[in-house]
Amino acid sequence: MVVEEELRDFYDIAIVIPTLNEEAGIAPTIQSIKEAIGTKFSYKIVVVDGLSTDKTAEIARSMGAKVIRQRRRGYGDALQVGFYYVDTKMKTAVTVMIDADGTYEPKDIAKMADIIISGDADFVIGNRFANMDKDAMTTVNRIGNKVLSSVARRLLKIKVSDSQCGLRAFRTDLANIFYNSSLGMPFATEMLTATSMYHIRIKEIPTSYYKRVGDTKLNPIQDGGRILGTIIRLMRDTRPLSFFLSIGLVMIGIGAFFGIEVLLDYLKTHTVGRIPTTILSVLLIVLGVQTISLGLISDMIKNKNYDKRIFFSE
Repeated sequence: MVVEEELRDFYDIAIVIPTLNEEAGIAPTIQSIKEAIGTKFSYKIVVVDGLSTDKTAEIARSMGAKVIRQRRRGYGDALQVGFYYVDTKMKTAVTVMIDADGTYEPKDIAKMADIIISGDADFVIGNRFANMDKDAMTTVNRIGNKVLSSVARRLLKIKVSDSQCGLRAFRTDLANIFYNSSLGMPFATEMLTATSMYHIRIKEIPTSYYKRVGDTKLNPIQDGGRILGTIIRLMRDTRPLSFFLSIGLVMIGIGAFFGIEVLLDYLKTHTVGRIPTTILSVLLIVLGVQTISLGLISDMIKNKNYDKRIFFSE
């Protein structure tokens, strides 16, 4: 991650904006943020540029934003670069992330900051479905986002209605738990999983969501598949007992089903005549028991590695 000159000025809020060829949206976004926050909080806008080929960085710099460059590509990497810069080169109470395409309402930034500064929560996320414009999201994207949020709630126990919302705020001293995550879109889910693992107080608030400015860079099928894969991987890593127990019980159930057929056949004929089925039944039951045992061991290792307390840097 690249950071530039030393900054030690204190701000109430640092606003991180990931960008890649957002020439059309960056100026309105920055201007809207300035108008929305006004003088209520001191703030600094940090634009993370993903090697744009248009004038995104130039426009952001001319409007007073701090512009830093990514070495790699990806939405998740851009946010981690921004968080790292704020965490190590600035002194801020709250870090906010927001997109540069005009989809989010900058007035919600102050609401989120108020919640964190008042101590009511450590992490605040928006719920786009609470006040979404009719044309802000396609039907496919809307359904996909709701499905992913529902799966995340059930498998990862993330108690939010919109797990993919890109408007979030958190205490800056929590930034280090979000490093070393996915470089792409799955980062949004990994952030929420981290808050759950470290028992961080999270609050969801209704937020507006508008049609984006400029062309979208999302691929609903590809990005949705990656996020779903990440959710399954995170369940394996963060809730291993539930993950392996489910798989193990399915194996045992199938093995028992075949085993009952063999047993009934044996009671009638007094001979074991279905050798392949018998072997398959025993194999599935043994594998199921071993899988559950793996879950128990993984759960013990996980509980040892994740301390229930949160340690903050001073």
